Amino acid sequence: MEKSASYSNDIPDDSEFSHTRSFWRTAMGNSQELRDKAIELTVTSNEFQYGYQWEWCGVPIIRHPDDIVLQQEIMWSLKPSHVIETGVARGGSLALSSSLMQIAGHQSKVLGLDIQILPHAIEALKPWTLDGRIELLESDSTSSIAINATKDFLGNIQTQALLVLDSNHSHEHVLNELQTLASLLPVGSIVIVADTIVEEMPEVYYPNRPWGRGNNPLTAVKKFLNLNSDFQLDLRWTRRSLMGECRDGILIKVK
Repeated sequence: MEKSASYSNDIPDDSEFSHTRSFWRTAMGNSQELRDKAIELTVTSNEFQYGYQWEWCGVPIIRHPDDIVLQQEIMWSLKPSHVIETGVARGGSLALSSSLMQIAGHQSKVLGLDIQILPHAIEALKPWTLDGRIELLESDSTSSIAINATKDFLGNIQTQALLVLDSNHSHEHVLNELQTLASLLPVGSIVIVADTIVEEMPEVYYPNRPWGRGNNPLTAVKKFLNLNSDFQLDLRWTRRSLMGECRDGILIKVK
């Protein structure tokens, strides 16, 4: 008896699915029409503070869901032994990094740097800080104190680390962070530079901030890459998020 057609006959195998998905990702990342619509949606959703509505493990996280999932993909692939983050905010991003490290099979070693760490964040992170999974340091992320603390935190590791820059978004500050902190990372490490999206937002969108078009994390990334051949854009991740805030802002240390 002839077998009837099976549902699974129309499902691509892993190789075909991987190839097709790679095509989708590249096409989506290169679509300016889709990106323009994503920026338009971002502007509209900001009227409701969409990026402030989420939590990770019960801690508020000021991230878009696309970028939360993207960091999971990066950390699962990289499996960093250490994570350094500048900008603590309400603490959710540190909780995200800590839990993802543990999921990937590493002991949590996360360092959070911020010029001011507020009481609500300290309280929210107590389950992680009390047992040493997360360390907090109140300091300007480009100060000698922060640089020395990062050196001590990394020690003499030979494994890859992850650096997330999400503090002051001015060109000068982000460039200083890249020149001081990123240089401390081992080869193969990844840097996620947040809010490169500022360059794509409408003119005068941030009237009360010391950053905007022409003066933001993306301009700092471009300058840094022009000055430093040790890093390059990591094309696996730079345009993976649709409503993401770090487009063209993910770097890998290559030498």
